[in-house]
This record gives sequence, C-alpha cells and structure tokens, in this order.
Amino acid sequence: MAQEDQEQQGSAHATGGEIVVTALKRGTRLQDTPLAISAVTGDSLERAGTTSFTELTQNTPSLRIVDNGPGNRRVILRGVVGAGEATVGVYYDESPVAGSVGTTSDAAGSTPDFRVFDVERAEVLRGPQGTLYGSGSMGGTVRIIYEKPKTDLLEGAGTLNLSAVKGGSPGASVDAMVNLPIVEDKLALRVVGSYQQFGGYIDNSYYGTKNINDGYSYSGRALLRFTPTDELTIDLGAYYTKVSTDASRWFFETGERHTTNARSESGNYDESRIYSGTLRYDFGPVALTAVSTYFDRDRTVVGDVSDNFNGRDTAAGCVTYLKPAGGVCTPAQLAPYLDLTRTIQFSSLYQPQGVKNWTNEIRLSSTDGGPFNWTFGGYLEDRKSWVRSTLLSANPASGELNPFIPANIYYDRTINDHLKQKALFAELSYKFFDKLTATVGTRWYEYDKTVGGVVDQGQIHYASVPSAYTEAQTTENGFVHKFNLSYEFSRDLMIYAQAAQGFRPGGVNQAIGLPAALSAYTADSLWNYELGVKSQPIQGVYFNLTGYQIDWSNMQVSARTSGAGSVFGLISNVGAARIKGVEAELNASPIDGLSLIANVGYTDAKLTEDQVSQVVVAAGRKGDRLPFVPKWNVSGSAEYGWSLSDSLDASVRLDASYSGSSYSTLAKTDVYRRKVDEYALVNARIGVEAPDGNWSAHLYVNNLFDALAITTKSSSANTGGLTVTHGAPPRTIGLSLAKRFR
Repeated sequence: MAQEDQEQQGSAHATGGEIVVTALKRGTRLQDTPLAISAVTGDSLERAGTTSFTELTQNTPSLRIVDNGPGNRRVILRGVVGAGEATVGVYYDESPVAGSVGTTSDAAGSTPDFRVFDVERAEVLRGPQGTLYGSGSMGGTVRIIYEKPKTDLLEGAGTLNLSAVKGGSPGASVDAMVNLPIVEDKLALRVVGSYQQFGGYIDNSYYGTKNINDGYSYSGRALLRFTPTDELTIDLGAYYTKVSTDASRWFFETGERHTTNARSESGNYDESRIYSGTLRYDFGPVALTAVSTYFDRDRTVVGDVSDNFNGRDTAAGCVTYLKPAGGVCTPAQLAPYLDLTRTIQFSSLYQPQGVKNWTNEIRLSSTDGGPFNWTFGGYLEDRKSWVRSTLLSANPASGELNPFIPANIYYDRTINDHLKQKALFAELSYKFFDKLTATVGTRWYEYDKTVGGVVDQGQIHYASVPSAYTEAQTTENGFVHKFNLSYEFSRDLMIYAQAAQGFRPGGVNQAIGLPAALSAYTADSLWNYELGVKSQPIQGVYFNLTGYQIDWSNMQVSARTSGAGSVFGLISNVGAARIKGVEAELNASPIDGLSLIANVGYTDAKLTEDQVSQVVVAAGRKGDRLPFVPKWNVSGSAEYGWSLSDSLDASVRLDASYSGSSYSTLAKTDVYRRKVDEYALVNARIGVEAPDGNWSAHLYVNNLFDALAITTKSSSANTGGLTVTHGAPPRTIGLSLAKRFR
C-alpha cells in the first residue's frame, strides 16, 4: 500500500522534519504536515531512556501530564483541562484507551499507561483534532506507534536496566522482543514482554516503614501481520499491562521530602488489555482501513481518608452528624457514634472499578498523490464503566486493609456508566498551483449516556443513607469543523493558518436526590485559531513556530448547587475560558555527531466568565488561571556521538526540562488551593555501543541535582486539608544494557 510504503520510510533513524507521520491518517513528511505536531522516533526515545508516554513532556511544547502515579494521570495539551471526559485522546497504534469514570464522572484523570518499548515513533498533535479523532481530542492527541512484524527478518532485542534511587530501594526492568517470520513475505509475529520493579522512595513516618511504593509492573503485546496479497494487510494485536504499587503520594505538611504519615493504605492496582484488528486494502487510487478495538480495564484505586475524620470523635461531632432529637446525644447514642468515628480514623476509600470500551472505525482515503486528497469515515463506540466505592476500616497497628470482611465496610455505593457514540467524518484538501493547499473537515456526532447508581450502605459523615437504584439518561448530537490553509514557499518553508473545533461528550450526574433538571450536562466545545511556520533555514536545522488562541465555551466543571437547602456536588456547564500561547521547536545537527533539540511553550489560560449560574456555583471567577497549567514549559537535549575505534562508538547526552508554577484549583479564596512551585530536571547519560547498533551500555543519572520536583499538589476534605503531593523521584543512578539480534 502507498500508506504502508510511506510509513516504512519513517524509519527509526529519521531525524527532524524528515520523519514520516500519519497524523492525517495518511503518510506525510513531518515538515509538510500543516499541523502543530511533535514527533520523535523510537530510536530517539530509546537513546533518551524513555519508557512511558508521560516522558514525552520532554519532547513537546505545551504538553503537561498531571502525574498522580501509574494509571492516575491527566494529560493536558495547550492548557485545555477540566473535570469530565478526557480532553486529550491517547492512542496505542490505532487503539484509543479510556479512563474509568469513577465516582466523580472524571474519566480524564485516570489515563492508562502502556510501556514504551520497541516503538516506531510517537506523535503529539497539539490543538483540537475533532474531525479525524473525535471526542476526547479537544486539546490534542497523543499517538504511540509500535514497530510492526516484519515478514522478511528474524530479529530480537533485549534491554536490562538496573537503578538505585537516593534514599530508596533498588529498581530494575527487563524488556525483550522477538520478530518471527512465519511465511516469507506473508505472515509474521512480533512479541514483546517487559517487567519492572519500581525503586521505592516514599517513607511512612507513622508506622516507621520505608520505601512503601516499591511495587511492580509487567506487560506484553503480540502483533500478527498477514499480507496475503500486495494490496491487503491485516494486523491483529493483543496488549496487556498490569501495575501493582502503593501510591507515590506523600503529605507536604510532614516537612520531610517524600514522607507520609498516612494511617491507612493508598495504592493503585491496574490491569489493562487491548485486543485490536486492522484491515487495510489498496484499491489503487483509494485505500480502505477498518479498525476494531476492544479495551478492557480493571483497577482498584485505594486512597487514605483517615484525616477526614480527625476531631469528629466528640460529643459535638455526634450532634453535628447524628442530628439527635433535642440537639443533644444521649449516652446510648454517643457511645456507638464514638466507636464508629474512631474506627474510621484509620480508613481508606477502596474503589474497584472497570471499563469495557468497544470502538470501530472504517475509512476511505485517497492515495494517488494528486492535488486532491480526501478521507471519509464512520465511527462507533460502546463504553461500559462501573465503580464500587467503599469506605474500609484499616488495622490500626499496620494500616492494612481487608476488603473481604463485610464488617470492615462503612460505606458502599455502586455507579454504572454507559456511553454509546457514533460519528461520520470527512476531510478534504486541494493543492492549488503546487503551493497553496486548502483543507476543510467536519464531523457529525451523536451520543447517548446512561448513568445509574445505588447506595447499599450509607455513612452519616457523608450525609448518605441507603437508597434504591436510580438511573438517568441524556442524548445529544452536533457538528465540529476544521479549516486550514497552507502555503509552501519551498520544501524548506511553509506557513499555515487553521481554525479547528473540538468537543467532548456531556453526561449525567449520579447524585442521589439531585433535582432531575440538574442531572444532565451537555457537551462542551472550543475553537482553536492558530498560525504556524515550519522551516529549514539551513541544512540540518529545523525550526517551527506556532501561535494560537483557544476560545472555550460551555465548560464542564466540578460544581455544587447553590441555595440554603440541600447542596449537591456535580458536573455542570458554566463559564468560559480563553487560552493564548506560543510554541517553538528547534531540531538541529550542526556538525557530524551532534544533535540539539529545544522546545519552548508559553500558555496563558484564564477564565473569561464567572463560573456561576442561578442554580450552580463553582469556584472560578473571571481572570482565574486554569489549574495545573504553568505559563512556561521549556525542554531541550544535547547528544554527541563519536567513534572510539572501528568497533566501538561513544556518546554523551544531556536532557533538561523546566516547568513554571501553577495552582491546583481556580479560586484564590479556595482553602484547598495549593501552589505547585516551578522546578527543573536534568538527566545525563554516557555510554558506548557498537557502530551497527547491535549492542550498547549506558550509565545514567536522572534528576542529576536531586531537585524537589513536585508535579502535583491537591487537598480536600478527604485529606483533612492536608496536601497530597506527587513528584519526580529523587536522584536515580542506573546502568542500561541493550542487545539486538539479527
């Protein structure tokens, strides 16, 4: 196929603007793609020691990942962040992955993470991709494209990584790949497996335990490629990953780095599976692509909430929460109240949950390479998600939980969430005079969302009582559009202007007793206007510059009802925001052996309207900065390689990144608002390798200067106002060995 041929040209050794990408769902050279897109080859990711998509922040301006540990990550592009469905689409090959909605309908905060090994390239599409990638891509799209089976080559590869984190426990990882041709030029299998032992560094001062986050993960994938004819390619894939670890969170108020005094367990136990099939058929001037993906995820999220109940084990607390007749608790009422409250002062929210998402897409694309290019397609999604939220008492002597003893459960609620979505999309472009290209795109979507819930066991401290199963539904449809003009002065200089729209589905709040008029919330949307320049001013130097403005309306936000009566937490559509920014990328190889990369992103993201209505109150007011969006993100790398002898090469590499300060919530008056300070990280690597790349050995130091790089802070009533903190690990020294077999 033409597309396959173009993808094959995007080899692991391509650099700068010569990388071939498929962001437009057809192969194009990076510098010829009129989008704000960052791309990095698998070879570059390997040389930088990248193992997770979270580390792509070092290669991409305006990409921010709020990292609350494995499986609990929120991906943000260009400052587009909010409660609810994801604002950035994450794809592994052609397969989208989804977060579980949880008890707060916030699927965006739990993006799953598959290990990045044996990768062809990674692409980050900045700005809304609503026409080709649909809902969940209103801020942009992240794509990890794995290496595919080769029908003409028996090969294998393996890496061993050993590390030691300052003040913590040892870490290690093993990755292996084998490519097996089964029928020459017809059938091949590629199998990858990985295991990682996390080096723990979080200490619990309450129980005197060390390195409590030293968990593990293992993952694998099997890809089968069948090419019965030159025109037909069938790819089948199965992907698996499992993570089991105590949380890497710690309390800032302890006054000690990476130290918590939590009285109960916190952790993440995550298992994800992807099964996919992709068919491509080349009819000559037209190519057909059909993709079916089944994503199945089971996870248990555990979070210590002991401090939520501090100070409530008093007679006054009994009156506040038990609300006895006459306003005074009798001895017969006080004794069981105190017993209950003191028991859950050692407790966690224990939340098993899952998501099953079946997506199907079929599209036709032109391939003749003429001035007129087009893509038409259809999309179906059926996602079922559930969560059981329980409050579990812990063993006061150890903080351990036992969810299998019913007497340990002090609250029990279950929520089901069902999203069905369908869409039709089209994108057409025409090149005039071999210079000017005009592109238009549109997507029609329709979704139905049904949410139901039941409270099997209430909790007086949550003002919750048992209730029967209730269900609510909402449906909506609409269009999003895209317009793009690009002008190629030469192969080395292009300018483009774009206006593109993005959206994400609305939903239904599952709050018992919430008035029916407030149960549903609608899709929110935005328009992104940008102007970009892509250039190669001199041989070996690529420089791209983009300026943009985003107008976001009808925002989905976490809010509460107003008035003197019952107050409910919910997601609602209130307020608007404007985001303005500039992005610059430099990729240069000024002399033989030297590679320089620099990325700069400036983002000014603020509300332009108060988040308030007649029935809903939210924290934000006009002028407030959007949370977790620093104004500046800067990153860069320098790598130099040279020959030591005919059989030995050497290299040295330095990576650095800087993130400006941000805030955890909108309002300056919010008692739970926390400032996330600016930080800088520096990583260094030095190593030797064979000239043909068949083996390598590297010594590395991550967080070279042992910076206290706090990536997120948060606080709530569940933490008793304490600040839950996550950040980069302390200084980590390691040895990485790699071998390739052909």
